[in-house]
Amino acid sequence: MFTKIDINKFALFDNFIWQKEVKDTTFKKVNIIYGRNYSGKTTLSRIFRCVEKKALNKHYPEANFSLHLKDNRTLSHNMLNSTPEDINVRVYNSDFVKDNLSWLQNSDGTIQPFTLLGQINVEIEKQIQEIDSTLGNESESQGLLFKLKEKQDKYNQQNIFTQSKTKEFEKKLQSKAKEISSKAATYNQPKYSITHIRRDIHEASGAEILSDELIEEKNKILKEEPKQDISKLTEKKPNFSDLAEKSNRLLIKEIKPSQPITDLINDSLLQEWVRQGINHHKEKRVNCGFCGNPIPGDLWEKIDAHFNKESEDLRKEINTQIEALKRSKEGISNYLKLKKDLFYLDLHTRLEGYLSSWELLKSTYLGNLDKLVLALDEREKDIFTQKPELNIEDVSEQIVDLFKEINGLIETHNSKTATLGKEQTEARRVLLLSDIAKFLDDIDYQQKVKEIKELEAEVSKLLKDKNDTQESINKLTKDKRSLEAQANDESKGAELVNQHLVRFFGHDALKLIAEGEGPVSKFKIMRDGEIAHHLSEGECSLIAFCYFIAKIEDELNSNKLIIYIDDPISSLDSNHVFFVFSLIDSIIAKPKKYIQLFISTHNLDFLKYIKRITVPTEEINRSKEVAHFLIERQQKQNGTRSLLTKMPDHIKNYSTEFNYLFDQIYTIYNCTQRKKGNIENIYANTYTQLYNLPNNLRKFLECYLFFKFPNNESPLDNLEKLFDGNDFSFINRVVNENSHLTQLDRGLKPMDISEVERCVELVIDKIKEVDLEQYDALVASVK
Repeated sequence: MFTKIDINKFALFDNFIWQKEVKDTTFKKVNIIYGRNYSGKTTLSRIFRCVEKKALNKHYPEANFSLHLKDNRTLSHNMLNSTPEDINVRVYNSDFVKDNLSWLQNSDGTIQPFTLLGQINVEIEKQIQEIDSTLGNESESQGLLFKLKEKQDKYNQQNIFTQSKTKEFEKKLQSKAKEISSKAATYNQPKYSITHIRRDIHEASGAEILSDELIEEKNKILKEEPKQDISKLTEKKPNFSDLAEKSNRLLIKEIKPSQPITDLINDSLLQEWVRQGINHHKEKRVNCGFCGNPIPGDLWEKIDAHFNKESEDLRKEINTQIEALKRSKEGISNYLKLKKDLFYLDLHTRLEGYLSSWELLKSTYLGNLDKLVLALDEREKDIFTQKPELNIEDVSEQIVDLFKEINGLIETHNSKTATLGKEQTEARRVLLLSDIAKFLDDIDYQQKVKEIKELEAEVSKLLKDKNDTQESINKLTKDKRSLEAQANDESKGAELVNQHLVRFFGHDALKLIAEGEGPVSKFKIMRDGEIAHHLSEGECSLIAFCYFIAKIEDELNSNKLIIYIDDPISSLDSNHVFFVFSLIDSIIAKPKKYIQLFISTHNLDFLKYIKRITVPTEEINRSKEVAHFLIERQQKQNGTRSLLTKMPDHIKNYSTEFNYLFDQIYTIYNCTQRKKGNIENIYANTYTQLYNLPNNLRKFLECYLFFKFPNNESPLDNLEKLFDGNDFSFINRVVNENSHLTQLDRGLKPMDISEVERCVELVIDKIKEVDLEQYDALVASVK
């Protein structure tokens, strides 16, 4: 017996959890379900029909639900094909009608036949026994069924082994895909999966496996960030030739003193010493700063005659040239200040080569300048002695050529910024394919694929062999069923439907007949001896439900059925609604030959009847055997969903809302009577009733007055006919003021309980006075 149901997803039901929505109530022996049209009643019945058919409804392949049984077992949506043998469900709903009585919707359709047990033909029985012998038995290790089990076992064993090898192989692929996915910095593929690696394997099979050096080079490209453009070098040739030419001219220039001092001419060091001493003595000392002797008066004339203007001019030219050479040295030393980190990593090797060449050329160039400076310095110290002309190699052309090559590198760098993204994408792809190619080599991929294909081929062979045997069994089983169908008397099924139509509904004009002789294949509906066309919806409902009852009657004797009946009274009038109830109560409920019964309806009249259905227990214990539920549509954020809840008391306990309203009023009336007897806690658990009472009283009076004085669109206009002036005004004010909040100050005041009590007493006492019989009946209905 089912106790609960959880529906994660099935049509309108979405995330329905029994413990959350229904809580402590469970399904019982008899389950009565009420819900309006389109609330989800048929949807719920379809879940039980899935259990009956041992398969999901084709329109809801994503269905997800669990049925809980009394013995703590659970039957889920993914277990239907292995439903336990002791769970036998039979469902009547619109799907049952479509599957078995297509003629009701389509005149070209048929009504599926069913049989009651009849006499078995001896010859047919012999043929059935021969088929049984061929089929054999697993437990006795003989026949096709035993061979099928052997082949099934062999297939299962091989299939499990193949699947384990395939999973082991797949696991390696998944592991590699996960590894690639985790290396986001390298491959930038955080969602890389086994699907992607399967896609890349074909390309990777022919890819090069990169060396460590190449991998490092590609990784360097990936680490690159876009860099600023670098300005080109000026490709201007250094002016070394001019400097050398001018320097040589000064070295070889010939000059002589006007009146030379022989000692100075012969000793250049002495001459330089004297020249430097002039600045320290002339017009500053009268005595020699070195020896202390007086300086002769004609000494300065002799020295000035020796160091004449021509020599001083040459000295100035030499010093100017030396400064020019020094500036050239400084310029060439500071000319090239390129740093490696300004360039992309893959250009560093070339840049390092160029910088090394530059250092060599710069060193040569500076050395040549130093030679010129040294020679000029010597001439300046020995101004009257000509120096030999220097023959120095000029590397200016080589420097210009080097600058051109460096500028080419700079152009490459500057253009690389625009193509960096593409190069990095290509580098990632090359690294990925290399990684996969190495992985394929490591696991011997091609050999593994070959082995798995061979295993799968063997599985396919065993499956075909098993299926061939299964087809033979299916054919024999089909033949057996055909023979069994011939041995049964299907016309008795049609007769039983007709009996129900006549007995419970008085319909002798409509009849179901078995068409054909011997083993028949369909039923037809006849009206007064002619095939019936254009049946009303009510007639369709009657025939369909009688057909269902007749179809399960044989099975009822087994006392093993769980029966679900969904809204069997569609389009029936009130008389036929009662007859449907009588049919259920007589054939199913009273004999008590069922495990569990579910009945759902949208019809309040039918609900009124099925609440009185016979249960397999004493009336005083009825609540232990009967559960009441309500199906309704609940609004949610993205639409609506169906919800199964406990049936509210006013639906469960009362035949009409009129009875329910009287119960609410009568409860307060009883409290006022007890209050007069000084009984404490009069209003325990009744405050909500007090608060709602004016509105309930208004609705009750509207209904009561309408049936008593059915001559006015507004029943409360007849209130004066029942009450005199003062009572009328008082009741009219209480039910109107307390039923609405049109006066805002009214909502700020507590309810006057004494007014409500008096109003209730006036109404109840008046009904007792003018209509005692109805009053007694109402009291009886709520007790």
